[in-house]
Amino acid sequence: MSGFADSALSRSPVDLLLHGNLLNVYSGNISESHVGIRGGKISYVGKKPIPNRNSVKLGSGYMVPAYIDGHIHIESSLMIPSQFARTVIPRGTCSVVADPHEIANVRGVEGVKSMIRDSLRTQLRVYFMIPSCVPATRLETSGAEIGIEDIKQLKRLGQILGLGEVMNYQGVIDRDKEVLGKIDACRGMVIDGHAPGLRGEGLCAYVSAGINSDHESVTEDEAAEKLSLGMWVMIREGSTAKSLAELAKIVSKGSPERAMLVTDDRHAEDLLTEGHIDNCLRRAVEAGVDPVDAVRMTTLKPAEYFGLKDLGGIAPGKWADITIVNNLREFIAEKVFIGGKIVAKDGRYLGGMKGHLPADAEMSTVNLKEIQPQDLSIPYNQMQAALEEDEVTARVIGIVEDQIVTEDLRYRMRFRHGQVQSDPERDLLKICVAERHRGTGRIGKGFVKGFELIEGAIASTVAHDSHNAIAVGTNDSDLCRAIDRLREMNGGLVILNEGKVLGELPLPVAGLMSTLEAAEVAGKVRKLKETCATLGCKLRNPFMTLSFLALPVIPKLKITDHGLVDVEKFEVVNLFVK
Repeated sequence: MSGFADSALSRSPVDLLLHGNLLNVYSGNISESHVGIRGGKISYVGKKPIPNRNSVKLGSGYMVPAYIDGHIHIESSLMIPSQFARTVIPRGTCSVVADPHEIANVRGVEGVKSMIRDSLRTQLRVYFMIPSCVPATRLETSGAEIGIEDIKQLKRLGQILGLGEVMNYQGVIDRDKEVLGKIDACRGMVIDGHAPGLRGEGLCAYVSAGINSDHESVTEDEAAEKLSLGMWVMIREGSTAKSLAELAKIVSKGSPERAMLVTDDRHAEDLLTEGHIDNCLRRAVEAGVDPVDAVRMTTLKPAEYFGLKDLGGIAPGKWADITIVNNLREFIAEKVFIGGKIVAKDGRYLGGMKGHLPADAEMSTVNLKEIQPQDLSIPYNQMQAALEEDEVTARVIGIVEDQIVTEDLRYRMRFRHGQVQSDPERDLLKICVAERHRGTGRIGKGFVKGFELIEGAIASTVAHDSHNAIAVGTNDSDLCRAIDRLREMNGGLVILNEGKVLGELPLPVAGLMSTLEAAEVAGKVRKLKETCATLGCKLRNPFMTLSFLALPVIPKLKITDHGLVDVEKFEVVNLFVK
């Protein structure tokens, strides 16, 4: 007998004894308890105190297992993993399962390894899924590809748990050899899914391929069907996609057994002002979920799903990752322990930072070909429109606020001198995606409704999932200058009007992340949003919304450097319709 068994059975005093109200995720009970910690692990849980070297009486708070986010893209916080960790640990999160397919689409396997190296600089337990879809589709240009041999290489890394969300659900249904080969390469591991709106026979085919979970459900019926077929449902409450209010209904019917709460994408500002998994817990309780069930869905359930046997509960043999919260409505973290050591108190991170940023983190990744305003023009042959009184019917991407799905709209638009331009008065703005990895100069162009800009343009190199340069604006001159500015600063977010930069946030790490602390990133993003509002935009988070308009695996209309994509047909379509 050795190791942790020796530690648990030792008769010597425990290193730390906590005393307070314990939420037991196994029994569902809440009771006054003592929790003994030895060697970083829990060795005792009981009603009576035991000999100890140090003890802490917790008062009126509650001991709950530290939270686990079962699905997040750290890159979407706009921070590198180490800075992300410093932000979420004080909120009670001590483990995350990250899918690094954002950086993988820019830098491939080396980008994933760089994320892993940086994640080891703090106490946060960061596990990774292997990006399954790099590129996500053949309807866009990515900076790298991850094939079966790359997957085999990544599987050997200790922090890897399985295969990340399989977004090419149509490829699975059609039995695409490459897609199925990646799934086969990860048999025996967790395989995450991504199947928005998929139902019936198609969903059965998807599940039968070995997909274990889905985080894209937006209706109760869809989530219930996926649960009934044996899938785990990840209920998402992120910065843009918010499904908890609707999907809480499946939990209120007593089905938290295969459900968990996740964030998917969360900006730095929202992490600071609203929180991380603690925000999900508050929203869940507000939606009628029992607090104990809500805690289970952020601790025990993700631990079970991912096979994290040493996490998820406060019980002998588990890591002493414990969050002390004020109550079971607000879930304000008063103290946070990882491995039995206090790492945060009253919202302050105490854990320190090890080592330095990986040397390759800030390498140049923006290879945009220099463009001119005329390169952004959208021509239309007047001879074809002679009977249409100088108007043409265009497909328009319709924004659905707080969701990443879009509408497929149709609008009559005027053209002059053979070109169709933005129409700010009707909120019909030009949107462009410029290829930024290979310097091809390829640009996809279209129209979008929902930004309500009346002047200027905004642009970003955060454009899921291939992360080309995406821009929306009222005129070609500002659009062109905004894209050009992204090239000059090696990626980031920018706002322009009349050729003048009104605000920007450089993102030197793959054009996706800053090395700044959360407060600095959040402050800059807040100023960008305020500036955007002065140009007429009413969206709560315009840059997050913009980033998802290039994602051609989420219905209905999206845009890539290849052009306008009808996601349901899974093909590039003509901008104009007869």
